Amino acid sequence: MNLDKLLQQASGGAFASYDPGPVIAAVNALVAAGHDGALASLDAYVAGHDLARDPQQGLFLVLRVAFEASPHPPMLLGGSQPSAPASPAALPRFPIMLVDDVPVMLVAGYTLRGLPEQVTAHLAYYRAHGTLRTAPLAPAVSADRLADYDAQYRAAYGAPPPDGERAFVRDQLARLKL
Repeated sequence: MNLDKLLQQASGGAFASYDPGPVIAAVNALVAAGHDGALASLDAYVAGHDLARDPQQGLFLVLRVAFEASPHPPMLLGGSQPSAPASPAALPRFPIMLVDDVPVMLVAGYTLRGLPEQVTAHLAYYRAHGTLRTAPLAPAVSADRLADYDAQYRAAYGAPPPDGERAFVRDQLARLKL
């Protein structure tokens, strides 16, 4: 499948039904394209879309997983549940958490009062401050991802995840086809 098609599949903003599979596929294709090729592909993809009509919000997630940055820029899409942890270092890619190389979405949606940030701002940020991953995502087949999620959540927030948030992540992991 070509990179444009993979980016299209990963770019949706329906976070409540998020599936990590398309993000993994898009990130791995970007890694294979190399740093300059990945940025050129992202530029071309974004240029071909009316971001005012279809903001391609899933690309925020692709960028957070594909690129290393310190810090990652905050996503200015509105308020979320859960909110980012007090220490950004606790979950540097928030609202994404990498669990055994699976990008797990922590937020089912955002409440916004105003206009959301455009993904082009993050593309410019990662161009200036990011480094493309050196290796593709490689989730293990038999990992206990839910236990790893629980441990990372507890470390970031100082408490176990609420049942609803844990169920949200469990559903994502159930959608994942390896």
